Amino acid sequence: MSETAGVLGSAGAVPAGYVHVAQLGTPGPRSAELLAPWLQQALADGGTVVLACAPDLRAPLLDRLGADAVHVVDPDELGGRAPDAIAGHTSLVDKLTTDGTRLHLVTDSGRTSLGVPAWLQTEALLNHVLAGRSVAHYCVVDPGHLGADTDRALSCHPWSLTADGVVPNPGRKDPAEVLRSLWSAPGPDPLEATPPTLEVEDVGSLRQLRRELTASLSDGPLDPDEAEDLVLAIDEVVANAAEHGVPPVDVRLWVTEQRVLCAVADRGHGFDEPLAGYGPAHGDDLSVGGMGLWLARRAVDRMTTAPLADGDGCVVRLVVDPRQED
Repeated sequence: MSETAGVLGSAGAVPAGYVHVAQLGTPGPRSAELLAPWLQQALADGGTVVLACAPDLRAPLLDRLGADAVHVVDPDELGGRAPDAIAGHTSLVDKLTTDGTRLHLVTDSGRTSLGVPAWLQTEALLNHVLAGRSVAHYCVVDPGHLGADTDRALSCHPWSLTADGVVPNPGRKDPAEVLRSLWSAPGPDPLEATPPTLEVEDVGSLRQLRRELTASLSDGPLDPDEAEDLVLAIDEVVANAAEHGVPPVDVRLWVTEQRVLCAVADRGHGFDEPLAGYGPAHGDDLSVGGMGLWLARRAVDRMTTAPLADGDGCVVRLVVDPRQED
């Protein structure tokens, strides 16, 4: 065995708290061979094992562990937009660790129906949101599927599983750094060079804005529920800008067959906190307030902030790509 500093050679040596481990390879028998001893030890120690991975990985793991010994979860329950995926992970962990047991979760990089950036966003955020949970999370990272995004995927995992054991990943990055690399937008979106579907300068009435947004989205690619969610998200961002930013607050909306973009601008400094809004500000009590960013993030595929082109203010961009949800 390698003498690499920090190697966890024993399956029982995984540290406490949330441990996010990448195993570089194709989800299949070879990955199962590496994972099985760690999961077998977890079961021997009284832990709970959950398989939420591709069939090619799940089948050989079930052969080694026994179908009665583990929980099998549909990977789609842990997918979707980052806030929904985070909620799925959190719900699963809380449901299966009520007796103080440690959860051992196996996933893979195949959950990219909304695009690789959305999956990477979730993988980075899990380190932040689940930091206090007792979870060993093994994620098989498939370079054949991820291609040029493989290194960025590995950077979301503080640990790596190799033939030598679980070792610290020297390429790991903080969640905020990963998110900034995913959604950094030094300039305007290309759609902003075209005439907007709707433009409202110096928003005065949120009720009137909601009416105009709803009308503008009615003939677009979003179904009624998606359109309503987006209107509420824009409403929250505008209200936040009105309360915390500097007027005027301007709204521009572009509706195309491919995607929908809304830009909300004010003359304040904005915020540069990519982790904000990935959980209700006051837990599960929606009556307390402080929910704007959380609600907005749940309704869109991505939300970014950037300085205005002239440097005099901030713009929040909300994007929905309905084609990626088919």
